[in-house]
Amino acid sequence: MTIYTSLKTAMRLVIYLVLGGLVLFVRRHNRKKSRHEMDEQTKKFVAKTKTDENGKYPWE
Repeated sequence: MTIYTSLKTAMRLVIYLVLGGLVLFVRRHNRKKSRHEMDEQTKKFVAKTKTDENGKYPWE
């Protein structure tokens, strides 16, 4: 292997690692954001839902 081939391979590896790390970071951030939004919507839904005389929700 020549130095050029080794350098090209090393640069490609670094680029793949950086992009892979960035993808994992963005996915983790979006997962947390989505989870938070779902929790907020669930709180709103439960607050609007009426309970019966025993204090239970319709799905219980």
